[in-house]
Amino acid sequence: MTATAHKRVLVVEDDPLVAMVMEDVLRRMGLEVLVNHSLTAALDELELGDFDVALIDMGLRGESARPLVQKLTSTATPFAVVSGADQSALKAEFPGVLVAMKPLGVKALEDVVRQLLERAEAAAS
Repeated sequence: MTATAHKRVLVVEDDPLVAMVMEDVLRRMGLEVLVNHSLTAALDELELGDFDVALIDMGLRGESARPLVQKLTSTATPFAVVSGADQSALKAEFPGVLVAMKPLGVKALEDVVRQLLERAEAAAS
């Protein structure tokens, strides 16, 4: 199992309650969590690049998170799209994108993050 100490997760989620629950679960896993509620804030966070993996909600207060997906893909940063909407078009455009459907239970969230951390670890070696 991948060690989580000193690993940082970027969570981009516009629903404060969902973001809070995700943050709590991730912190209990031993991860540091950066939460952004808007596309603008998340794009700024991407420029800093101070995280290992990301969880992205595609619908951010009426804006598409597609620019985030493009940037994360171009930098080979492991990420998952966490959404309640059909993401088949996104999967077609970005083959291999990991999609986790909402509502997402605690175990499913933990499993997705572990998978992302394993991808990050493999890319670093």
